[in-house]
Amino acid sequence: MSFKPLTQDKESLQALAFSMRQEKGSDITQDELKEAMMDLSQIKSSVRKCCDIDYSKLINRFNNWYERGSEKDVEEWTNSSVWVANSVIPSRFIKGSDYVFSNEIGDPTFRGAFREIAKDISKNAKDSVVKKIYSSLAKGTGDKWNPADVLAIKKSKMSQITNQMKAFQKGNPTYKSSSTIGNVATESLDIVKDMEMLYQYNQFVDDNYKSGNCIPISLKKVSATSKEIKAQTTPSVKVKSFDHKEAKGIQDSLNLKLDVTNVKYEPTNAKCIVEFTLAGEKGHVMDIRGFQSGMANDVQMQLQKGAAANHGKATLGTFTLITKLSQGRVAFSKQRALLRKLFPKKKIPTGSSRERHAFTAFSIFVDYDKKATGDFSRRTFKMDIPIWAEYLEFLSGKKHKKKDTISYLVKTCDQNPTAALKWLKNKIQSYEVGQVVDKAQTQIKSLVKESIMKSIYTQAASKGFRIFRDKKITDYMSASSYLKVGG
Repeated sequence: MSFKPLTQDKESLQALAFSMRQEKGSDITQDELKEAMMDLSQIKSSVRKCCDIDYSKLINRFNNWYERGSEKDVEEWTNSSVWVANSVIPSRFIKGSDYVFSNEIGDPTFRGAFREIAKDISKNAKDSVVKKIYSSLAKGTGDKWNPADVLAIKKSKMSQITNQMKAFQKGNPTYKSSSTIGNVATESLDIVKDMEMLYQYNQFVDDNYKSGNCIPISLKKVSATSKEIKAQTTPSVKVKSFDHKEAKGIQDSLNLKLDVTNVKYEPTNAKCIVEFTLAGEKGHVMDIRGFQSGMANDVQMQLQKGAAANHGKATLGTFTLITKLSQGRVAFSKQRALLRKLFPKKKIPTGSSRERHAFTAFSIFVDYDKKATGDFSRRTFKMDIPIWAEYLEFLSGKKHKKKDTISYLVKTCDQNPTAALKWLKNKIQSYEVGQVVDKAQTQIKSLVKESIMKSIYTQAASKGFRIFRDKKITDYMSASSYLKVGG
């Protein structure tokens, strides 16, 4: 039986590679990392002291990954970890050779403090909109506030920084910033007063990032091109600093130029593609599709340039909230109105048990697959196919013809009903999202569609939670500083 590594296994492997490169003082090799991976108990004590990972669990997990995992997978991740370590440790961002490296699981106080601050804001905020936003943010991992996978903390500052994070977590910060939230607001940008504590925490993260005392590092796997593999050369590793800098963040928001150029409704796949430009640069897309294998999951939006997932993801819940705050609620109303007309005797639920949203619930398609009787059941699915086909034609602005949906679903249903249902679920949810921002359709104004896309991009790319409306931006959540590596 093959072994599949968890995300935290990969993050821990990178933390180990960082520690080995720091201790050695020169480039490490893939063989050196593999040797450590096979037997963690044999690594040097000096490496162990600067690598804060869960050795008790990882000693077996690393060995199993190496021995029973995919050989290709092991090769790719050990190579990536080595290349990243050899690029980051000698860089200008690492100030000295006395860091402790930990994955986020190993040091939960960093994003844990953000989650507690978010919870506090969701409970005590005076603004009802702020309550809604932070209620959603508090349920997440905190990766949109800071996408760090590994923390690099100076040994001499470890105790102090950890204690300060814990103080923020408890709501009694000991760190005092010289800056206040009132200094940031401008005529063009509102800063929500309820987020004063988060602003202070951002300043804490920013100050320690700039001093080199605590560096959050966001990781993307580095892959070699076929040309580099053939020539046996090391690929270049992208290292980019995302400095919090409030003033720069404000200016970037005010100057953000994003234009939706096309929405692709293709009958042959189970997704929808939104094409857009950033600052006039073509090639950016929002890929709306199912990212998880099971049917009981919503689609997500991945924003990227070309094939590289370099902007990040957003959920249907986030998209719903942003659309409503951007004055785009009528788009949902028109979708619901047509569904009520198409299914006059049935209630079409929205959202899910995990996340509230305004889009068609995946539970409908689970019921089609699992239930013998009822409004949505194995008995009713084939009868409902023409209705869903008409809905898809509406969502796509008649680009996806009703007859094509019927033909595909009838054929697929005879062979694999579950596959047909999963395709339909993903198609409906992705088209519902695509229609909201499609400038070729008139449910809402083009300016509103553009504002929604700007907010989705800003949130997905871990730049903050900002609403673009009425020629003014409201900053509900500012992201904090981090170093982005790889990708």
